[in-house]
Amino acid sequence: MLWGMAGTVAPMDVRMATACAGAVGDVSAFCVEQGISRKTFYKWRRRFLERGVEGLQECSRRPVRSPNATAVQVEDEIVRWRKQLREDGLDAGPETIRLMLLTDGVAAPSRATVARILVRWGLVVPAPRKRPRSSLHRFVYARPNECWQSDWTGWWLADGRPVAIAGTLDDHSRTLVGLGAAVGDGTGELVWSVMVAAIAAYGVPQRSLTDNGMCYSMARRGLTSAAFEANLRALGCQPITSSPYHPQTCGKIERFWQTLKKWLAAFEAKHGAAAELADLNHRLALFAAHYNTRRPHRALHGRTPQEAFAAAPAARPADRPLPEPLTMHTGTIGSRGVMQVGRYHVHVGNRWSGASMTAIKDGHRVTIFAGNTLVRALDINPARRYQPAANDQTAH
Repeated sequence: MLWGMAGTVAPMDVRMATACAGAVGDVSAFCVEQGISRKTFYKWRRRFLERGVEGLQECSRRPVRSPNATAVQVEDEIVRWRKQLREDGLDAGPETIRLMLLTDGVAAPSRATVARILVRWGLVVPAPRKRPRSSLHRFVYARPNECWQSDWTGWWLADGRPVAIAGTLDDHSRTLVGLGAAVGDGTGELVWSVMVAAIAAYGVPQRSLTDNGMCYSMARRGLTSAAFEANLRALGCQPITSSPYHPQTCGKIERFWQTLKKWLAAFEAKHGAAAELADLNHRLALFAAHYNTRRPHRALHGRTPQEAFAAAPAARPADRPLPEPLTMHTGTIGSRGVMQVGRYHVHVGNRWSGASMTAIKDGHRVTIFAGNTLVRALDINPARRYQPAANDQTAH
């Protein structure tokens, strides 16, 4: 009777056989034949005698109590943050969610626990095993402004017009020091305007790292330096470029574009694509403020980029003494070919009459640009209010 019941209750003949009281003469030999232990034999016999055939069913091994289990309320918060961050186009990984919980004052579990909860809720599909992080060698400059990484990428307006977005990132703190857009492809004027705005806000960096795009560098083409390179050298900043076909050198700014584009796509899903360039630049300003001051950065152990930037003294251009505070000056050149830079009048030449120019005064060093064209670089003579042309030291 028990052997017949085995087909409907349990697929294993061994369990039914061991449950038959007195049906096995030599228990040890039976266990060797069936490939089970004596402990297993007596376990199934005891269950059968206590509960009959039902005792032969597999029982759950889940503990009755789990005092270290994550609270249901915490799991709900993890799921809520996952959905909210994804809707906003922001990073929604386990580490970011954990940081957001800590910001809210919630006793957050470990990163691994958050990851397991996301998998259990079906919010994450486990990926194949990847190269361990311990095998990666990440290089970071020691101080803010030691190196900035710059690049540009493409986007589009509501009517399909292509635009270029140029950005500059501080290597040490990941601070987004400059971000701006213009219609068309990346040009020397666009990338330099973003760099000038970054310098006005954060000072002149020691060096600037870019790829070999023509708007940034001509060095590897054997041609005259691009305006971007020449302008930086005039400010005492060393321009350097990555190896050809090796985007990993500029990995921080390259990875940044993924973060920005996810945010822009999510913003457009809620509010529609930007109709005009001014609207897009406004959105970029909103993103920059959030990225720098509110978004915890995983590479910075949960700090924001601005917190990391302010935590150490910023570097200065190499081989230059600490100057007076940097100031920016803009103006239109009059008929005399002179531009006013603070209390000084700097001669640039009559041929520039009517042109709009930008001057960067870094201590006694003054560098003047018309768009992205370097017009003049000089060291101010503090004893003279009027700074004559280089070949006219007698003028007043």
